[in-house]
Amino acid sequence: MVSSRALLAFIGLVCIFVMPPAFSAAGVEYVTVKAEGEGSSVSHATASALSSAVAQVNGAALASNQLSSELMLSLETQDESAYALSTSMAEVISQQTKGLIRDYSVTEKTQESGVWTVHVEARVAKYTRSAQADRLRMSVIPFRVSGKGQEEARDRFVSELGNHLTQSRKFAMLDRQYEDERKLEMDINASADAPMEEMVKLGNRLGTDYMIVGKVEDAATHSRSTVLAGRTLTTHTAKFAIAYRVIDAPTGQVKFADSWSRSAEGASVFTLANQAAEAISRQIVDAITPVAVESVSGDVLLLGQGGKSIKVGQKYRLLRNGDAIMDSYTGESLGRQEIEVGLIEIIEVQSKIAKARVLSASIDVAEEFAPSTFVVRLQSEAPPRQSSAPAPAPRQTQAKRVETLKKKAESDW
Repeated sequence: MVSSRALLAFIGLVCIFVMPPAFSAAGVEYVTVKAEGEGSSVSHATASALSSAVAQVNGAALASNQLSSELMLSLETQDESAYALSTSMAEVISQQTKGLIRDYSVTEKTQESGVWTVHVEARVAKYTRSAQADRLRMSVIPFRVSGKGQEEARDRFVSELGNHLTQSRKFAMLDRQYEDERKLEMDINASADAPMEEMVKLGNRLGTDYMIVGKVEDAATHSRSTVLAGRTLTTHTAKFAIAYRVIDAPTGQVKFADSWSRSAEGASVFTLANQAAEAISRQIVDAITPVAVESVSGDVLLLGQGGKSIKVGQKYRLLRNGDAIMDSYTGESLGRQEIEVGLIEIIEVQSKIAKARVLSASIDVAEEFAPSTFVVRLQSEAPPRQSSAPAPAPRQTQAKRVETLKKKAESDW
């Protein structure tokens, strides 16, 4: 049997050689805690103390009566006065709990009126979440459809939207598409033959801060035939239309709402679904955390976002953050004033960052750079939407953009 220590070492090696650097690793670590327990015998009191130690770290669910009974059984088979305090006994407990308790020592034991009190110091397994879990949490809920045959385009859109938001590295994206597969894996971790170290992963499911929900209004290819000079010509036009909302999960408040619609001759519905996902993800990221300039070297800027949403050759407006803007009626922050100072072009894109060259600037960017001073916004959006809605207005400063968004939704970002 492979020891828990060897297993952890193996997992560590796998993480080093296999895990992409874009991931922030989560895993199992051991923490030292002190606890005490009471019982009619030393073994009972020790089992109670160890159960209490597990409860401190992982909650009462793992420190169950079954675990306490198993500990007592292991302890009662040995000499209470000596062996329960020995290193060998700690090894037995580690095996009995499948690594949940790495080792322990009894620091004090007393008896009063027939009741034993035992103090222990134990090393207990604890699941540590990745640093990414501390970001703003967001989930894309599978959208509703308005008609049959729209499911595949819907699934493509939801998947691509999640991909773009994940690669922005601004949110902790929580999956809501593969719930059955996740539950199956958790059932394996909870099974009787799974190492106890795997059980500490249970009870760590994260709740979301914001849900992205919506409905596919149209996802179809329309054909039109025309007779010309005795020949029939058929053209195919794809259309994809979607309405979406961003909802504050704890309160149900609608934080943002909008729609996207486009038709294109000769294109596929899936192509339009991909375009919708990219445009909507950019709008969400821009509203919450616009792409920041992280460093400057000469005329080359390092941007704090990479992935699929940024492409080589794209041009972005370079904006300097100004004073904070407050709503005169509500007192809420409307963001910061943004002053356009230049134009940049993307020259390189990586998974986490992108590089851009300054094409023109009204200031010396390198001279005036400081953290949180500059942000960038895409110069030109995708072609205007072909729908009854008016074409979007040109890109504006942050204050004007927020005012525009306020007219479209009851509340804005």
